Amino acid sequence: MKIGGIVDVSTVDIPNKSTMVIFTVGCNLSCEFCHNKHLLSNHFGKEISISNLIKQINSNMLANSISITGGEPTLQEDMFEFCQELYKIGKFVSIDTNGTLPHKITKILPYLDRIALDLKGPMTNDRYNTITSSKVDIKLIQETFELINRSSKIDFEIRTTYVEKLMNPNDIHEIIAFLRKNNFRGNFVLQQYQFSEGVGKELKDKFEKPENATLLTILERYRKLELPFKIYIRDDEIGYCLFN
Repeated sequence: MKIGGIVDVSTVDIPNKSTMVIFTVGCNLSCEFCHNKHLLSNHFGKEISISNLIKQINSNMLANSISITGGEPTLQEDMFEFCQELYKIGKFVSIDTNGTLPHKITKILPYLDRIALDLKGPMTNDRYNTITSSKVDIKLIQETFELINRSSKIDFEIRTTYVEKLMNPNDIHEIIAFLRKNNFRGNFVLQQYQFSEGVGKELKDKFEKPENATLLTILERYRKLELPFKIYIRDDEIGYCLFN
């Protein structure tokens, strides 16, 4: 597998779990605001065999779960084999995905405990293409959503990063409307965009970090509504916090 980095212990990637985080290299989207843009280059990272990864995981006594992120992990040709091996050793396994490869998710789903689907914007091709600077088939993402949402054994999180100067409050309202219409059963997380050096200095002024008050204002209309899912906010002021 092409690995861009490993964090031995994290307490913020999976709620209530001590987690080893594995970053894969490569993505099929071109989001200009990507926090891990350095992982998009095929020249970055190094090949590590699955057997060596498993040895490293087994030697880590501090982490009881594995988070596979990126980049887009489902692009890795040996991800199916890796998830099988993690299943054999009894680790709680979570994967982050942009949802554009539902056929890959279908294969690895039996070996996963948690999936975090990163919805970049409203479920329309035009808006999605603008936000991701990519040509996206929204039907593939909807297929991934429906596949995961039907699987009751999967801890399902959907997250959207709110980027000032690129997105607007109506984008979030449309996402939540989609989730309500389709009986989403997991947790929705509204994340604060934060600049990282990986984005590139040339884009530093193109986007803006929203304030905590901005995120609260966007979500205010949902505070007293009965929803089939919970809403969380994740930012640098309150961390990972339940909103409703």
